[in-house]
Amino acid sequence: MLEVLTPAPGAEALIAAVQSGADAVCIRFGGAGARGFTQSEFARSVRYCRVRGCRVYAELDTLVADSEMAAAADFVRSACEAGVDAVIAEDWGFIAAARAVAPLMRVFAGPKLGIHNAAGLEAAAQLGVARVMLPAELPLADIAALARRSSVELGVTVHGALCSSWEGQCYLAAVNGRGSANRSDCPGLCRERYSLGGRMDDYPLSLKDLRGLDYIPELENLGIACAIVGRGIKRPEQLAKVTEICVKCVRDGRKPLAAEKDELELVFTGREGTDAYLRGAVEDDMLSLPGAPDRDAERAMNAVRKGYADTELRRVKVEFFALIQQGRPFRSGIQDQDGNRAVWNGPEPMQAVGQPLGQRAVEAEFRRTSGTPYACERVNVMLGRGLMLPEGLLQQARRELIHSLTAKRAEPPAMRTGRLPIPVGGKPAADHLTAIFEVMNAEQLTAELAELAPGYIYAPLTVLAENPERLEPFLAAGATPVAVLPRVIRDAELKETARQLGRVRSAGVTQALVGNLGHVALTRMAGMDARGDYSLNIFNSYSMDVAASAGLLSATASFELTMEQIKQLSKPLETEIIVYGRLPVMLTERCLIKASAGRCACGTPSRMSDDFGGVYPVLREAVCRNALYGPMKVFLADRLDEVLLAGVSGMRLLFTNEGARECVEVAKSFLGKSEYRPNGLTRGLYYRGVD
Repeated sequence: MLEVLTPAPGAEALIAAVQSGADAVCIRFGGAGARGFTQSEFARSVRYCRVRGCRVYAELDTLVADSEMAAAADFVRSACEAGVDAVIAEDWGFIAAARAVAPLMRVFAGPKLGIHNAAGLEAAAQLGVARVMLPAELPLADIAALARRSSVELGVTVHGALCSSWEGQCYLAAVNGRGSANRSDCPGLCRERYSLGGRMDDYPLSLKDLRGLDYIPELENLGIACAIVGRGIKRPEQLAKVTEICVKCVRDGRKPLAAEKDELELVFTGREGTDAYLRGAVEDDMLSLPGAPDRDAERAMNAVRKGYADTELRRVKVEFFALIQQGRPFRSGIQDQDGNRAVWNGPEPMQAVGQPLGQRAVEAEFRRTSGTPYACERVNVMLGRGLMLPEGLLQQARRELIHSLTAKRAEPPAMRTGRLPIPVGGKPAADHLTAIFEVMNAEQLTAELAELAPGYIYAPLTVLAENPERLEPFLAAGATPVAVLPRVIRDAELKETARQLGRVRSAGVTQALVGNLGHVALTRMAGMDARGDYSLNIFNSYSMDVAASAGLLSATASFELTMEQIKQLSKPLETEIIVYGRLPVMLTERCLIKASAGRCACGTPSRMSDDFGGVYPVLREAVCRNALYGPMKVFLADRLDEVLLAGVSGMRLLFTNEGARECVEVAKSFLGKSEYRPNGLTRGLYYRGVD
């Protein structure tokens, strides 16, 4: 049966989810950069859930730096000791570390890892991932196709807050110095006001909530492992209500009733909903700015709160037995649905003086389990005639049995743990920086740029497929051309991607830049080698090892790392960083350009501006997905000695909306042939980092 999984951001939310019938809860541990439960709250919460038969998944919702990996390993050990059922990871390196530290613990891949096609699922399976939480942007048709081919369990979000960006590809907060979504510190900048098309009263990034409970029967039929409800929702009352209704729908194999939808609309007053992604209709109106609940909503939530706070949902099935025979000590016991048992012995029964003890009275006493997590299904009584027990003894037996059973259920299973492995040693330090030029359009691929003889020239796959002749001067200058694959390639887009790869392969391109582990297999099928892009979010030495094991020729270190952190990385393969350019801040499934222009105009770059004068270029990445880039340009031309000392071998110049002339001048400045300095410069995050 489909598992109902509710993320619980706090202790009250956890109680609300469990008492509303959630099959599993996801709790965040407050270590290694993540924000969530403290260690003591964590242990108490796991015990609370284990007693009540609710599975617990502990999430480390952050990229993990090398200096934090030992604490992350301790988190896994703590999870084992507490008895959690699985660990959810958002970092490729942490997956590898968790598998080594707790080889018997199930590890799930979170949505920030961006696994969205069959090849990605296979890559995750090879790393030992047991379940993949799919991105919210996937339509039901894609989910169905993946479910038919997947060797791992799949989780699908059916209710919760939607991010404007693909998770794991939002750097908006980091670039603006206001936290990091990849480090579990998202300030919700997408909910702020921006201008597209000259309108400053617009909120082009603020999406409605996902409402997909109607898809429960289809997901059940597809064999999906779990339905995730309440992601990004903080009010415990709202989590309780949506969990309760989802549990009923799963149990009965149906969609929500009209009355249940009305209940949801009431408690979620101020938050509009959409199922556009699941329907595959991203062109529909998905924008909304969340408001505050009104008085009716607050009254409804008060009733919901009373329901989970004042009652105990009896969700664990038990049966009692009682042996009351003359000449033998009173013996009683309890057994739950999972096979846990407890026994309690008392004194011998006495001959009755007056009314003897009756079968129904014994059964009635043991069935009094209200206020506990247990629902009594049967009482087996062997009662001799004319006997009685001391007053209150049956009540004492029931209480003692429940207490003992609770202690047994809370006890975590023994699980073997291991040591955190030492990362693979690095390659010898480079003695010079190889120049890498990355362009976004064909007009930037000029002969003058080629004359500067970069080591590599990166360009979008579509640009190279449509303009292979543009590569000729670069090939003549000895540059290695590299086709940049889109960060998202859904299975329905594979055929066209394969055609384009074949075309550029025929033009002499033998390498591709991939931003998703699932795309490595695509390049190999085309007879090409793969290099790792920034969107892999390589943040530690363990993810470097994963990249090397995947057969990548090089890796791009996360631009959320400081220069010192990059220096500390073990580098088993060539490592590059972005030393110039507007940093990417968001990848949207919705076409912002179309939203601004009112028609599909992806071939024409657009821009978004904020209330503080920042201008964000909006470029088409693939299909109608848009990539937003930051308002400032990273510039490290005067810090290249520090880049080299950090063990970096490749300096990448990322050209976005620059004209061809500016590309040449910037490249010259990095090659020591010019003193040119563009406007709007920043050091990025290399010297201040993220929390």
